Amino acid sequence: MVTLEQIKLLESKLTRAINFVTQVTDENNSLKKRNDALEKTIITLKEEKTRIEEGIVSALGKLNQFEDAIERSLGSVVSAGPAGSASSIKSTPKPVQAVKTKPAVPSAYTVDEETADTASVADEDSLSDEEPGTAGMSEDFDEIDSGEAELDIF
Repeated sequence: MVTLEQIKLLESKLTRAINFVTQVTDENNSLKKRNDALEKTIITLKEEKTRIEEGIVSALGKLNQFEDAIERSLGSVVSAGPAGSASSIKSTPKPVQAVKTKPAVPSAYTVDEETADTASVADEDSLSDEEPGTAGMSEDFDEIDSGEAELDIF
């Protein structure tokens, strides 16, 4: 037979089971709400991802158009001929041509062709006091002629 104690034990177990089912049902409902919110977030993120991808594709398209425009402009410059040749695009310096001028030589150091045969070399005493290659040079070198005189080497 069934005793009163067994019925009370059965009743307490049923109460705990009912509480547990209620608790699990509430948790399930909150998880469903959370799931719905996360699904909305996923949809939003997918839309943003699509917009970002479209923006990147658009930017790449514009970049390609820009590169094509550059290539076309460079192509027209290259095909334009010498005035717009590819070498003129590069910034290579053009050679500078030196201007040939006659050196300014003081008249004291010019040698006439007629007197060159009779010119004498400075004596050894004058060379000993001066540095080599400076024999006969005046101390006052600032007084240079206008450059009209010419040095004949031959």
